[in-house]
Amino acid sequence: MTFRIGTPHTKGAGYFVNDRNLSTRQEADVQTCPHCQGVIKMQEWRASSIQNFCLKCMKPACNSQACEVCVPFVHKLELAVRSQRRVSRMNQFLKRAGFVAPVPSRTSKFTGF
Repeated sequence: MTFRIGTPHTKGAGYFVNDRNLSTRQEADVQTCPHCQGVIKMQEWRASSIQNFCLKCMKPACNSQACEVCVPFVHKLELAVRSQRRVSRMNQFLKRAGFVAPVPSRTSKFTGF
């Protein structure tokens, strides 16, 4: 016989404990949204009327509109790094070709009062 402790979809979940005040201690299984890295409390996600579950990632997602389309967070980071590399390469090319004037160094000179 197999027993599952916790809520469904908690494989790889973390555990949240808020014990700032001993009278209002909170505990929950948590996961991060695969699309925006938002924290999802699994008990609240399961109890909500709208359970956003990504069928491509096969993971629970938060209920924001931005997370309805499956674009994993890691892919967003890769796209940002690629775009920065392209900009850097283009700036280097323009500088070597002589199209961009060198930026003057900003040194402050104290002339006195």
